[in-house]
Amino acid sequence: MSEGSFEQAGSRNSRAQISAAKQVRLNLVYVDLWSAIKISSLVSVAVSIAWFLTVLLSWILLSTIGVIGAVEGLVGDILGEGGGAVLALLSFGQVTLLAVVGALINVVSLTVLGSLGAVLYNAVARLSGGLTVGFTN
Repeated sequence: MSEGSFEQAGSRNSRAQISAAKQVRLNLVYVDLWSAIKISSLVSVAVSIAWFLTVLLSWILLSTIGVIGAVEGLVGDILGEGGGAVLALLSFGQVTLLAVVGALINVVSLTVLGSLGAVLYNAVARLSGGLTVGFTN
């Protein structure tokens, strides 16, 4: 068999495979609430960890290059003795505490929003018939 005829046979075979591919269309008409809560809580924990680490690493970077010290000096010059309460917010412990509180609020709020999104999707899918998704084998 010559090289040219081998390529033609191969291209015919691949065309036959493409046309023989089975296509399946499915409707997503229901999202399980418990599954949505589990997935949204896992995603919110990941986002909260990233938030916490970003805040801490940003504080460490700003402290290392001297921005925190410059801000403390500026606040001390402007407010004088009354600036102690504002300066206390810039300490590492206070920043860490605020980052933890923000991360916990993130976990709760994103989990609630994920479950609310599933409930809303189920209500809309009941009215509209759901989302049609096509899969090709």
